[in-house]
Amino acid sequence: MTYSVLSLALLLSVTGSNAAVAACDPGYTEISAIQGSGDASPLVNQQLTTQGIVTAVVYPGSDAAGITLQAIAADGQHSANAAHSVFIADREAAAIYQPGQVLQVSGTVAEINQLTSLTQLSQIKLCDNTAAIQPVKLSLPLAPEQHWEQLEGALLQIVQPLVVNDTYQLGRYGEITLADSRLQVPTDTMAPGKAAVEYYHQQQQRHMLVLDDGLYQQNPQPLQLGKLKISAGNTLRIGDSVSGLTGVLLQDARGYRLVPTATPVFNHTNPRPAKPAAKPVNALRVASFNVLNYFNGEGQNPAFPTRRGASTVAELARQQAKTVAALAALDADVIGLLEVENNGYGQQGALASLATALNKVAAKPYRFIITREQPGSDAVKVALLYRPSSVSVEGKAALLLHKPFDWGSRPPLAQSFRHLASSALVTVSINHFKSKGSCPKDENSVNADKQDGQACWNVLRTASAKALSDWLHSQPTGVNTDKQLILGDLNAYRMEDPLRTLQQHDWQYLSAASDAQYSYVYRGRTGSLDHALASPALAKHLSNMQHWAINADEPALLDYNVEFKSPAQQQLFYAPTPYRSSDHDPLIATFQF
Repeated sequence: MTYSVLSLALLLSVTGSNAAVAACDPGYTEISAIQGSGDASPLVNQQLTTQGIVTAVVYPGSDAAGITLQAIAADGQHSANAAHSVFIADREAAAIYQPGQVLQVSGTVAEINQLTSLTQLSQIKLCDNTAAIQPVKLSLPLAPEQHWEQLEGALLQIVQPLVVNDTYQLGRYGEITLADSRLQVPTDTMAPGKAAVEYYHQQQQRHMLVLDDGLYQQNPQPLQLGKLKISAGNTLRIGDSVSGLTGVLLQDARGYRLVPTATPVFNHTNPRPAKPAAKPVNALRVASFNVLNYFNGEGQNPAFPTRRGASTVAELARQQAKTVAALAALDADVIGLLEVENNGYGQQGALASLATALNKVAAKPYRFIITREQPGSDAVKVALLYRPSSVSVEGKAALLLHKPFDWGSRPPLAQSFRHLASSALVTVSINHFKSKGSCPKDENSVNADKQDGQACWNVLRTASAKALSDWLHSQPTGVNTDKQLILGDLNAYRMEDPLRTLQQHDWQYLSAASDAQYSYVYRGRTGSLDHALASPALAKHLSNMQHWAINADEPALLDYNVEFKSPAQQQLFYAPTPYRSSDHDPLIATFQF
């Protein structure tokens, strides 16, 4: 018998928790047989009847609402490799039935976004009201004999605290990525190659799990995880931990996710760092900072939206306030900037307007280096700020404009400075190599992704590293000094070819002594794309190296952008502080001569 939606709703209303319990039929299809041992059910499109215990109501009140059924204790012997729970995709059932009830359900087997489900229900019968629910206890990483498909639809109890590894989708979908520890980009710690790629996929398959907020709505308001209400001053950082996790495991096209059935507890185990330590008297401090496409639209009509940055004047004001707060707190004598709009050095240009805004709050004023030549044709450029009270400009500003810096990798900028307190001469170069995205369409290109963990354009970045080293050794500023510094976003992780090339050419990698040694988080992996390397003569004077963790750990929704935020959220999630002023963390190197 097939019921209409209306008649089915009436049927459900009289067979729910207030109805008399009926005896279930002895013959039915086991849940494990429906699930099968593969990624998809072997019984797709078949109409059948099954039985199980309700373990959770999922996404109540939404179009995706349903319930999860767990096999009855005597059931589930069909296959040791099959899941023993299944999703019942029905809004009416979700509105009526409760955990602990035993149901007999008739419907059609379907794969809904890769989630094995029973849909188009023709009958539901209540068989028991008092069944005990036993969650599956689980720890990460998964044991060698386990895989997520075996646990699809199951009620899970995570027995250990998990670490927040990604919050990119927090604002739009209320979800975060968790793992048993903070996961690193493999090529940040191991050589590129087959082993690094295999480890990356192992992380995905065995260590990581998405935690859903259970609302099934975009841009949730208020944005709340457990008892944690997100705001500009009450953040959830990567490295924070979550405990008390119990929920059902679902799957969609993006992967597996845990929908909580109990309130998880969030712990601020990675608190926001305070300002960098005060610069020692007579020390030289050099920093680099990616200003996240600081564009003011000068030179285009209309000015807004800008090509890459702020969409409106109001957004630019928000961006500028956060950027200036971060730059001022660096207390650096020289600051290398990345992703500044390449629209000249005039007083109305992006670089000059940023320097003007900074000088309104900085304890000591800054100036910026002007080059004789246009710094390439890319939409963004690198730039240098300096404090005349601490350093004097020596020689000429130099740009490397020929291959491989004529396209892709932005032309590096070098300038020599005399440290007034010690008379030491230091040449600083700021750099921004080609990104790992927008891969060549030709798979046979030398710059195509070689599937070794370094992504595409690795050959170009490596050639850029070699050319940069040769150029600096030629003393391009006209100042002969053995104290030279390479700073910036090299778009390569610590163990990748560009970094190894620089070290092979006698550049010494400057490592942070104790605090965070990363600058970027991407798809739940932490690593550093931003680096500092020094000539041996300068490296021996390093006093302190710091990655100031103000950005990469913070949720993207706390940045200056207003898209996908209600007027109330635009105020709630924003503060003119350094936190999430960019997507990269700044680097700070302090030298004493």
